[in-house]
Amino acid sequence: MALDPLELGTIAAIIIVFFLWGPQKIPEMARMFAQARREFDNATKEFQKVSTSIQNGTSPLLESLAPTKPASQLPPPAQQGSSSALPQPPAGYTAVKTGDQLLIEAAQRLGIKTQGKTREQIQQEIIDTAMGPAAAGSPVQPSKKDDSAA
Repeated sequence: MALDPLELGTIAAIIIVFFLWGPQKIPEMARMFAQARREFDNATKEFQKVSTSIQNGTSPLLESLAPTKPASQLPPPAQQGSSSALPQPPAGYTAVKTGDQLLIEAAQRLGIKTQGKTREQIQQEIIDTAMGPAAAGSPVQPSKKDDSAA
């Protein structure tokens, strides 16, 4: 029974790895790869959890953005028929606010214009504004797209 080229290549790769790093290094490398994978999975889950809580309006970030001014001094909400990329409720709609509505309100409280922007663009601007000067000193800055073309 002959081995096919893929099986022979796999066996050759295992032998080369064994000779290059030796039997002591292989388990150590496997542990490092497993730890890196766990950290990546944990970071992914945390990001999804925060993103979902922002979309549902249950994020502590949104609670910290509660208005400090009376409602009469806040900017008016987006008008019906505006060209915002996010859907607006019909006039007279008073049910529980959606994540999009809460996102738009949080952006307006921070003085961020929402017209013609996607949910992700608005979320990123809220995060950038909330981070303030601390974000300016961070080594990695997200790339900003030209919103004027949208």
